Amino acid sequence: MSRIYILFILLVASAADAYEEPEYEVLQQTEDYEIREYASYLVAETRISGDFDHSGNAAFRRLAGYIFGDNRRATQNGSDDIESVSMKMTIPVTRERIEDEEGRSTVYRFVMERAYDRNSLPEPNDERVTLKEEPGGQFAALHYRGRITEERFLKYADVLQASLERDGLTTIGKPISAVYNGPFTPPMFRRNEVLIRLSRDQER
Repeated sequence: MSRIYILFILLVASAADAYEEPEYEVLQQTEDYEIREYASYLVAETRISGDFDHSGNAAFRRLAGYIFGDNRRATQNGSDDIESVSMKMTIPVTRERIEDEEGRSTVYRFVMERAYDRNSLPEPNDERVTLKEEPGGQFAALHYRGRITEERFLKYADVLQASLERDGLTTIGKPISAVYNGPFTPPMFRRNEVLIRLSRDQER
C-alpha cells in the first residue's frame, strides 16, 4: 500500500472528527450495537414531503442557509440593530420519517454548536426552519458504511430493532438516520448510524 494511499485514508477517516457532535457516554457495547447516554442538545430542523432519497437536497439547503447566515438576532451592543450569524457545521445530520396530515414526510435536523443556548441562537429567516431542544436519554446505535439510501437505512434499522428485541430492550419512537460525512466522502469511509431511543423502564 503506497504512502499516498495511506495518507488519503487517514485524511478521510479523520475529516468527520473535526466537527463537533452531541455529547454522549457509551454505556455498553455488544457485537451488534452500542448503547449511549446522550445529553440534551439544540437542533435546527425542517420538514420535507417525500422520502429520504428525494428530499435531502432541499432540506440541506434550508438548514445550511440558516447556519451560514440566513438568520437574525439583536446585536450584542445593546442597540436595536439586527445582525446575522455564521455558525459552524456540526455532525451528525439526522433524518426521521413521520406520518402527518400531508402524508409521509421527512424531518431533517442539524445539531447546533454547544457554544449556543436557546437565548443566544439566532432566529431563522426561513419560517420552514424551526429551533428546538432534543431531550437527552439512552439510545441504541448501529454503525454501517456505504451509500445513504432509504432502502439501506431501513435494512439496518430492522437489524438493530431485531437485536434489541432479542435482548429484551424496549424502544421508543421510530429509528433515526444519522449521517456524519459529506457526499464527497468515498462510501467505504462513511460513518452512518441507525439510532433508536430506549425506554429507561428496564434493566440492562
